[in-house]
Amino acid sequence: MSSKSLATPFIRHVTSRGYAQTAPVAKKEPRLQTSVLPNKTFVAALDNGSPVTRLTIAFKAGSRYEPQTELGLAHVLRSAAGLSTKNSSAYMIRRQLTQIGASFTASGDREFIYYTVEATQDNLKTALEYLNKIVSNQEFRPWELTDNLPRLRYDIAALPPQVRAVDLLHKAAYRRGLGNSLFIAPKKIGKISSESLQHFASNNLVPNRCAIALIGDNQDTACLLADSLQLSSLVQESKSDTTTYYGGELRKEMGGDLAHVALALQGAPASIPQSLALAVAARALGCGPVTKWGANNSPVAKAIGNIGPFAAAGFNVSYSDSGLFGVVLSVPKDEANAAVKAVANLLKQQLSADAIKAGKNQLKLQVLAEAEDGTSLVESLAAQGLFTGSAKSPLDIAREIDQLSTNDVSQAMANASRSKLSMGSAGNLVFVPFVDEL
Repeated sequence: MSSKSLATPFIRHVTSRGYAQTAPVAKKEPRLQTSVLPNKTFVAALDNGSPVTRLTIAFKAGSRYEPQTELGLAHVLRSAAGLSTKNSSAYMIRRQLTQIGASFTASGDREFIYYTVEATQDNLKTALEYLNKIVSNQEFRPWELTDNLPRLRYDIAALPPQVRAVDLLHKAAYRRGLGNSLFIAPKKIGKISSESLQHFASNNLVPNRCAIALIGDNQDTACLLADSLQLSSLVQESKSDTTTYYGGELRKEMGGDLAHVALALQGAPASIPQSLALAVAARALGCGPVTKWGANNSPVAKAIGNIGPFAAAGFNVSYSDSGLFGVVLSVPKDEANAAVKAVANLLKQQLSADAIKAGKNQLKLQVLAEAEDGTSLVESLAAQGLFTGSAKSPLDIAREIDQLSTNDVSQAMANASRSKLSMGSAGNLVFVPFVDEL
């Protein structure tokens, strides 16, 4: 598996509470330690000498695990992070984290939900105490959930059309499970009860579905936190339905001057090497100009041609049992027909050796640059643990990218091209072709 940005959806909903504090990074040889505790909780620690410690507690509680009668539970769960618990009010949590200069965030994707805290070394103990309370003792008081409804409405209203297109793409490709939306439907806001939320949390926020990742301290600290978590234990792990890739199309007419389209083929699960090869192929397709104000000479830009202002980027997202490999593009509505057809043809063609070489270099840059963002790296380690039961450092991933051959990438693209095409689109779709016309 390459990194969290490659193994999980590249579009995630994030809620933040508290304040952040930054400090210079000390030079120290990082050493990644991993282990699996007797209760099946995965623990990873990377002691890089940073004065700011970052810790993530992740659970298999993403939208794919929602029951079909209660869609939107995962969105409400991550939005409710930081509300009053059994032993601390929401006001006290915010105040204490603010006083020590710590930052708390809750984010999620289709597989996981992440609770992350950042604090300086001398305030780490207090920060971890409140993180434990937030994760272990959530109460979901009905009046606080009611007060949180405007936040949910804002989340929906602020969604960019590109995000809507990708969300529709997943629904068209998988229907259920991975097809469940990251966001609650507007008509469901206020319909999720406190009891339903508590039941969902009790069945999914459990030790054998948990991973703890720590950056800036040793593994002993992470293990102590894991032992102190007061989580309910299930005799049998709950599972989502078996993922089936169907392929298809969903459209949302929104008007405007642009058409936003996400096209994809079936990719590879995060646990197999082919997912890394497709990640290289996605970067090789192009993600816009690589320099500011520079020309876009990527294969996807050349395929679309000179049609006026447009944006297009290749992507690859891998889940525990499936994945999607494709392109997201935004084009003027009058040029949508030619642009979408050109991208569909490109996805089923082989890339040149030069393009693949450029893709490998750009992916290595992305992975190594991610290591500089402590929050991204700590969530990446937690996601790797839940996906594969192990974790790799950014340097190890970069070495694996170097070892990929042009034939490996070409073969991965050839395997993906045998699947049906899926499409999600939003905006002005008058001239957007239907998927059976591609």
